[in-house]
Amino acid sequence: MTLILGIVAAVLAVAVVAVVGFALTRPSDSAQPAPSAPSVSTDDASAPASTPSSTPSPTTTAAATGVAFSATGFTLTSASGQPFTYRWADEPTAAVAALTAAFGAPPTQRTQAGNGSTLPDYTVYAWNGFSLFEMVPTATLTRADFSQPAYALFTANEVGEVPITAEFGLKIGMSAAEVRALTPAPASETPRPSGSIRFAFDPQRSSFKNGTPSYSVFADTDGADGPVGTILYFYAPQ
Repeated sequence: MTLILGIVAAVLAVAVVAVVGFALTRPSDSAQPAPSAPSVSTDDASAPASTPSSTPSPTTTAAATGVAFSATGFTLTSASGQPFTYRWADEPTAAVAALTAAFGAPPTQRTQAGNGSTLPDYTVYAWNGFSLFEMVPTATLTRADFSQPAYALFTANEVGEVPITAEFGLKIGMSAAEVRALTPAPASETPRPSGSIRFAFDPQRSSFKNGTPSYSVFADTDGADGPVGTILYFYAPQ
């Protein structure tokens, strides 16, 4: 009998050791796999990065002396080196790089939504006082066959100490009376629901011939008497 009890005790001791060892080596029930990093949504991906993307160097690194607009685009001049001319139908990369160098800072970027059919989305490159709108081409709407592949506006006469010059003597800050007194005078003025006025200059020159867009000039006042707060270059349908 004593022998049997000894054997049973030995077996129990071995079982206890095995159970304790298993308990010490198995994962805890509360331990979970480390969560994976959250996936980036498409909205997050479209937000501008905190560090501006690199852009090609412009054709000249000399100090910019001005940006002058015309019906077909704008020209960036410098104290030395060749002027940089941008046409509305040109690809925007070089223009963004040249303006970034001229203004001394990269632009912010956002998307301005179109209507999904006849009006495309636009990528807006915005500096303080100057915005360049570049269409986002689609399979059915390309830069080569759209009458307004890009357009621009400015709200300051200087951006980063670089003078911005419109045609017809237009300047930011003019009163409505001063705009009416320009030569040639504006072709039309349209009161707007906000109480402001939109002046149009040479609207008949808006055209799209042989793939080359030509734009008219518009000045929006900040009230019935002014001052002019925004000057725009865009295609005006005839």
